[in-house]
Amino acid sequence: MESTAYLFGGEEGLLTKALEIAVKFSNDPSVAISDTPAAAQVFARWRPLFICPVGKEHEGFRGLGLDALKDLEGLHPWPQKRPVEHMISFFHTLGVHGLEGVHGFRLNSLRERWGDFGVLLWNRLHSQDAQVISPLIPRDPLVGYGYFDDPIGAVSLLMARFKTNFNVLFARLEGLSRYAAKLELTLHCEYSDRRYNIVIEPITPTRDQALFEDLLEKKLAQLKLENPIREYEISVLDVAEKIQQLDFFEPRDNSEDRWRRLISFARQSNCEMGFLQQEASHFPEQSFRLVTDWPEDFKPQDLVERNEQALQVKSVYAKGLASSPRPSLLLEKPQALNASEVQSLKFVSSLPSERIESSWWQVSVQDLKNRDYYFALSHQGQLLWVFRDRINSQVYLHGYFD
Repeated sequence: MESTAYLFGGEEGLLTKALEIAVKFSNDPSVAISDTPAAAQVFARWRPLFICPVGKEHEGFRGLGLDALKDLEGLHPWPQKRPVEHMISFFHTLGVHGLEGVHGFRLNSLRERWGDFGVLLWNRLHSQDAQVISPLIPRDPLVGYGYFDDPIGAVSLLMARFKTNFNVLFARLEGLSRYAAKLELTLHCEYSDRRYNIVIEPITPTRDQALFEDLLEKKLAQLKLENPIREYEISVLDVAEKIQQLDFFEPRDNSEDRWRRLISFARQSNCEMGFLQQEASHFPEQSFRLVTDWPEDFKPQDLVERNEQALQVKSVYAKGLASSPRPSLLLEKPQALNASEVQSLKFVSSLPSERIESSWWQVSVQDLKNRDYYFALSHQGQLLWVFRDRINSQVYLHGYFD
């Protein structure tokens, strides 16, 4: 509390703020500040608005009667009230009528008389029962449920009914500092036992409620709701929030976030997309790999296009492919070129830019033996990647440079 009290103007301000909050939950609240929760409870009950100096709890007990022992609990109440009452009666017979007198007893004396209960009392009177306060973390599952008196068969009406559950679930996610990794929706039909199970799983965990709603609406549009929906269940699988330090001027909705939304829609439509990443492979078909993760070093590069007297600046992505010795656009099967097509090409050099030969460990790849690759220009100005089979001298078109 010492490290944060200055935010409220000191401990007095913190005490006042705590009392303002407590008024919302109790008609007659009381508050006090002390080193331990047990002593704070005693002071709040018997000395309201009392701020005990650090390390001076025993001095704060002066003048308090033995009945205050019943409130010396804190976060862990007394297991039973009767032993405390017996203690109070016993101390009265000894002529001790205040907490200050009980505080003077030795630990061994209380242990011999009351065992573990006496040890607990001594610890609380001497600030030894710390009772570390941990933040309350809700453990309730992130689920929602709805029942329709009138079954619904229209997607737009269903989405409107889901909106309330979405608002509550994503508000809880924000309060817990968690991200939604997956959302599961179960729709129960009215006139049969049929159920629709829908799973929404973006490419990366997020709290983007609009994204989940868009993905869900697209999936619902694919269903034929001939049997109206009577009830539904929604559950969210949450994961820890990623910590990202953003620049003050950096927009929250950056290119990476828009990419995740796009690829989530593509995956839901069974469409494969991503970034081409160069691979060190002997064979062209294995030179690139499609990855969906946003590259850490992915930055755009401005390209200046000149059209007569006009200039146009464009942002070019995947600039690493521009320096690749192999094209990223490969034909699934090399296309054989006839003599007239070969004659129409303009080869950049007479020497091959690359020669590929299959070795003994690639016996299964028969069509890759003895290839000489060349750069060639078509009559339309396209940069092509062609190879000549050194066995039969046949020329094949294998890819285009983007």
